[in-house]
Amino acid sequence: MTHSKYIYSPPKNGYPEWNNNPEIFELNRLPARATLTPYDELSAALAGDRDASGRKISLNGQWKFCFAENYASAPADFYRADYDVSGWRDITVPGHWQLQGWDYPQYTNATYPWALKEPKLRPPYAPSGYNPVGCYVRSFDVSGHSGPVTLHFGAVESAFYVWVNGDFLGFSQDSFTPAEFDVTPYLVEGENRLAVQVFRWSDASWLEDQDFWRLSGIFREVYLELQSPVHIYDVFAKPALNGDFSSATVDVDVVLRNYDFTNDRVSVSAQLYFDGEPILKAPAKTSLDLSGEETEKLNLKAVVDAPRLWSAEKPDLYTLVLTLRDGDKIEFVSLRVGLRSFVVKDGLMQINGVPVMLKGVNRHDFTADHGRATTYEEMLVSAKLMKRHNINAVR
Repeated sequence: MTHSKYIYSPPKNGYPEWNNNPEIFELNRLPARATLTPYDELSAALAGDRDASGRKISLNGQWKFCFAENYASAPADFYRADYDVSGWRDITVPGHWQLQGWDYPQYTNATYPWALKEPKLRPPYAPSGYNPVGCYVRSFDVSGHSGPVTLHFGAVESAFYVWVNGDFLGFSQDSFTPAEFDVTPYLVEGENRLAVQVFRWSDASWLEDQDFWRLSGIFREVYLELQSPVHIYDVFAKPALNGDFSSATVDVDVVLRNYDFTNDRVSVSAQLYFDGEPILKAPAKTSLDLSGEETEKLNLKAVVDAPRLWSAEKPDLYTLVLTLRDGDKIEFVSLRVGLRSFVVKDGLMQINGVPVMLKGVNRHDFTADHGRATTYEEMLVSAKLMKRHNINAVR
């Protein structure tokens, strides 16, 4: 059993996936999961700097870009490996094309953004007259890596197709959630070409009618994740406190991806850290023989005595580190975990047994300079501004 390239079949109704096909929102997309980064060293996992991991290759930066007012006028075969894009302009990813010299940003509330141009349009049809399309191209090289490679898009608005080296890789709609694809079968030694076609509006845009700025493009990070044949694919940590908050149990569901369908024996352990120091006397641990299936699920439980409780006033977080051992190969992943109790009692919301009043705001990821492609520094400014004004909840 091996992984192979995706075999594409067009929709039966004769329309493309992005138009009049609301039931088709993905093709060849990997199952959704927690955003995890593999590390080769425990110290790196504890630091949690995803960009410093040698297993993450950023594709942010300058891409070649071609803008068209609709699908009919977009270059039909730009995704070919030998297509000449040297005359195209550059665009910064992540970013919106409306803030880089193409198209226009649009603010509407109750009115759909195409209402004036196509007033008779009805769902599930997407606009076809003026519905801008952006074509993106860039190259990458993963020579020297022999394991699987995953391509990650943080967010793309509103629908997009992907090709690697001229081969169709997949399709995705769901503007504000990550989309991942297995690119391993498509790779060649040396330079590889990545091509992406993005639609400003799709049939899914009927579900996104809210009062915010309408912008398009690849507006969150894009990267490649270099993985081991057996790796930690997903983690779900579920904390629970006992009645008097004197101890907490962290229930950890783990999904392993067994890319080569091997029958190896592997072990997985979990340790909680606070300020870099281990909390558990011994890590929670299990081992198993892989069954030759692509995914394996397992569960680990850890008990924390006298836990430091999370609250808005004192947001203490533990670092959960999972260690996977497969023969002489070791991989670490980490995530931050808060231990707290939330209940509704006598009509009042309580955090750790204390009634709490929500002082909240509505917020979109947005800045005047970058739209929804917000930088870390811009997000930090917003977070500090809210804390200075005693905001403790965000919708």
